[in-house]
Amino acid sequence: MKWMLLVFLVQNPLLPVETGMIFDSLDECLKAEDTMRGDYAHAYNDWLTWAKTHQAEADYPTSDDFMKKRMGIETWGTCIPHAAAPTN
Repeated sequence: MKWMLLVFLVQNPLLPVETGMIFDSLDECLKAEDTMRGDYAHAYNDWLTWAKTHQAEADYPTSDDFMKKRMGIETWGTCIPHAAAPTN
């Protein structure tokens, strides 16, 4: 069975996004989701470090909630079964 990574963007309403990323195992798919979340957290933490030292320029802390959404901190993913096309 193949698995596809499905990402949910936290908007209003919640938006599912098909990534088209297909994996041979559930474990590979879950690792990709974990990597995605780690990348989002790294980007947000880099911004947060900058924002705390440049508060006026970053409009911090007012902009914090917006940036969490923009950088995907509230985004999450799941793996769903995918019917791969048969190979000849």
